[in-house]
Amino acid sequence: MIKFFRKIRQKSLIENKFSKYLLYASGEIILVVIGILIALQVNEWNEESKKEKISDSYIIALQSDLRADVILLEDQIARFANDMSNNLALSKRLSSVTADIDTIIEIARYEFLPYFDPSNELNLSTFNALIATGNLDLLDKGFVKKIQEHHAYQLTVLKGIDFNLEIAANVGVEYSQSYPLNIATNAINGQILNPFWEQIDHNKLIIDLNAAISSKIFGLQGVNYFRTILLEKTKRLILEIDKIINEN
Repeated sequence: MIKFFRKIRQKSLIENKFSKYLLYASGEIILVVIGILIALQVNEWNEESKKEKISDSYIIALQSDLRADVILLEDQIARFANDMSNNLALSKRLSSVTADIDTIIEIARYEFLPYFDPSNELNLSTFNALIATGNLDLLDKGFVKKIQEHHAYQLTVLKGIDFNLEIAANVGVEYSQSYPLNIATNAINGQILNPFWEQIDHNKLIIDLNAAISSKIFGLQGVNYFRTILLEKTKRLILEIDKIINEN
């Protein structure tokens, strides 16, 4: 089309028809401008399409991270609940009217372990990538607010868990340094420890064992409290992401 107008414009110049020249020159310019505008619009559409694809990929990645968190949290909660149940059973036996010093020594020497799984991590890679790349702006503002609030709560939970685990761990370390544990990794085990337990300060053992079991139960309860709330929040956010994906 532009070549057509150019030929007519050149012919008009030859024939000294300046008005026609201007007319066809203007037509050529208009076509060029229209072509540029169309190209810009197509480019804009392509850019928007790219942004939508990037946004969708982040949403799917967030969904994957959250689903992994659900599996992780459910496993951690179950294991801590089992450990807590075992320690509550020890507490019940120690508090029984039939409990005596032999009961305390039996539990301290052969049954109680102050250890627990210190793992405290979540799948934060996608959110961190959104922040690092500045691509958070590609997502819907309402959705951004929700994932920011969830991330803030995740960090609060991680800090709360660290606090509870640290308290229990410190008490457990002190206890294990005072009383040999019934574990295979001990350098000394067996009958050679009999004199130690026969000559033990009973009152100190009662105080130390009570502190160790109590702090462990308290720590496990605190950790599971945080994780249970986070688990429910995570499941709700996954449902919202599912809706977004289904609508796209």
